[in-house]
Amino acid sequence: MKNIILYGAPAAGKGTICELLVSRLGYKHISIGQVLRDQRSSETEIGRIIIETQDKGVLTPDNIVAEALKAELKKYEGQPVVLDGYPRNVNQANTLDTMFNNYIVINIEVTKEVALERTLGRRNCPKCGRIYNIYTSMKPKQDNICDDCGCELEGRSDDNEASFEVRFNTYLDNMKSVLGYYQEKNNLYIIKSQDSKEEIYADIKDILGV
Repeated sequence: MKNIILYGAPAAGKGTICELLVSRLGYKHISIGQVLRDQRSSETEIGRIIIETQDKGVLTPDNIVAEALKAELKKYEGQPVVLDGYPRNVNQANTLDTMFNNYIVINIEVTKEVALERTLGRRNCPKCGRIYNIYTSMKPKQDNICDDCGCELEGRSDDNEASFEVRFNTYLDNMKSVLGYYQEKNNLYIIKSQDSKEEIYADIKDILGV
């Protein structure tokens, strides 16, 4: 099975679709945003840089992100990987080609209004990692409690309107060049973000031919 780069604006639904690819098709999910969040620390210089950039919604320096990703990819060598949140610019796309192959790129399109609502409503379980949204059909059965673990759900420190504006505009600034890079490679597919995650998943299965 081909590796996947899942591309799209903040809150396009990438994390939710990755969950389905993992549970149903056996993919390994690498969320570069989560990898960097795991390295957030005031004890190291790199950790402090990650905190500062993520909380502002700006891109963490390419060299820090590349080293973190390289270490993650080594864990899953020989297994199908879905990569979420990378690359964010053409320089990162070039770097990725030195350590990642046999892949397709799927861009999930979403409007800014929908993405903002999803961002502000996003919650996750700190124990199992399941993703919820309090404003959509993905809300938990009990307010702010994980259906599976019974743990209290958490929001992310960068899930606020100011940070969203920066992240969304950064995405727009780089989107055309990144998608153009993959268009030239003839491995880019574009699908619309929809209310139903099953419809998006079905589209991706058709692309994969499974």
